[in-house]
Amino acid sequence: MKKFPSVKGLQGELKRSEIRGGIRYQLTTQEFVLQRNYQTYRISLQHILGITECSEEELAAPTSVFVRSSAGGSGRPYKIVATVLYLVTANRVIEQTRVSFYTRLSTAFAAQLTELLGNVG
Repeated sequence: MKKFPSVKGLQGELKRSEIRGGIRYQLTTQEFVLQRNYQTYRISLQHILGITECSEEELAAPTSVFVRSSAGGSGRPYKIVATVLYLVTANRVIEQTRVSFYTRLSTAFAAQLTELLGNVG
């Protein structure tokens, strides 16, 4: 089983946690967290402008402006647009602004994320 570094101080109540294709996905009432190897992506729900399903071509297209969690794996491709994203590595935290974050999510995970976004205010 793949070992992920512990996420310090999840914000909010944990609502869903999945591990698929070597990637851990966590959703709380306040944030979306994705971990792969020794990188953790954290997006506060209040910073998410929207989430939409995207095409395989859009997910795989090379660009330096967008952040991709994985071009492979299981689930449907989604684009999450956010004002702020934090990339946490072993030795630093990088804040990125105006981000389009591409990843694969299960249908149930995406539905729950969309529902929680409707409750953020």
